[in-house]
Amino acid sequence: MKNVIHASRLGLAVVVALGVAVSAWAQTTGTGAFAKLSPGDQKIARALFEAQSTSSGTTPLTLDQIAGKKKAAHDGWGQVFKQMKEQGLVKDKNLGQVVSSYEHHHPELAAKPDHSKPDKVEKPDKPAKPERPGR
Repeated sequence: MKNVIHASRLGLAVVVALGVAVSAWAQTTGTGAFAKLSPGDQKIARALFEAQSTSSGTTPLTLDQIAGKKKAAHDGWGQVFKQMKEQGLVKDKNLGQVVSSYEHHHPELAAKPDHSKPDKVEKPDKPAKPERPGR
């Protein structure tokens, strides 16, 4: 009887773990507001997403919800951070701390170059003008 109870608890734990994993995957691969952000803005949204604290009992925002706040807040990410802080979702002092902490925990993303603008192509040297005879 105890084995049946333990097996059912284990099965329930596996189902819950899979549900959490699928939910997290769906948030990062959605086609909503987050997917429309630039790579730099996606990094800031992820930093805010990971910085959320659930200890206050407030339901954390999804990546799409955070991106939607950015679109609605014409002042930018600072305004989004301020709103999230007022709701008790983030505890950091400012947005810079949020992004710095994110880069510290994900160094592979911090060193990633920005490919949003192509590199400048150097112009070839102009050929020298031939000298005119008689001068």
